[in-house]
Amino acid sequence: MRNEFFKKKMIIGMVHLLPLPGNAAYQNNKDEIELRAIEDAKTLIKGGVDAIALENFSDWPQYSTEIPLEAYSLMLNIATKIKAFCNLPFGINIEMNAYRQEWAMAYAVGADFIRLEAFVDNRAGSFGYLEACSTPIAKIMKDYPSNTLLFTDVHTAETYGMPNIPINEAAQNAKNHDSAAVIITENDFNQRVSIDEVKAMREAVGDFPIIIGAGVKCENVLNYLEYADAVIVGRGFKKGEHVDLTLVENFMKVVRSKYD
Repeated sequence: MRNEFFKKKMIIGMVHLLPLPGNAAYQNNKDEIELRAIEDAKTLIKGGVDAIALENFSDWPQYSTEIPLEAYSLMLNIATKIKAFCNLPFGINIEMNAYRQEWAMAYAVGADFIRLEAFVDNRAGSFGYLEACSTPIAKIMKDYPSNTLLFTDVHTAETYGMPNIPINEAAQNAKNHDSAAVIITENDFNQRVSIDEVKAMREAVGDFPIIIGAGVKCENVLNYLEYADAVIVGRGFKKGEHVDLTLVENFMKVVRSKYD
């Protein structure tokens, strides 16, 4: 069933955290990490995005299925502070497929959604093996119920299927579980998903929400949104290390020129 979240075309802006405690690149700069995150969140809101999500993006390439307690605590503190002033839907993403920690954080702060990289398909990458989590997270959701939505990747980026289930089949599987939307970034050949492939998925899943997870720019966003319900923009909103207000505003003008 289509959730109210997707009553219009949604642009989800990313708040990318600097490296967190436990990561080799951490600089013992927790105050800077918090300040940067809050500034970026406020810029995204001012620029007119429809939702924001907090992610430990800069922990790459040391992603894991569970982050250290110190990192989790700092991220939870930042999420709580952003949620206090955020007047938009707010989401949590802990790389890579840290579903227990994501649900716990979302449950604590009242987040509107989380992102799961391996929901119905097992994946492997440089950080190890990701086991599909649709069954264990269903139990967690039953034990700690909330209105938090599951946005679930199929063929998540920089991973390989174990085994490789065709992407549209994986999307159908997600639709038949507790997913509220599927996120696509790459196709069956580990390449950036094309407009035609999004169209093919739309035909496969019907009215079920589709989110484009990467590669969206001002020049192609309207083409993607012809078949998708939402797009996620992270680095595309940045100038250097910071979210840039002009980039956000220009992108949103393009989207709203067609979708009010």
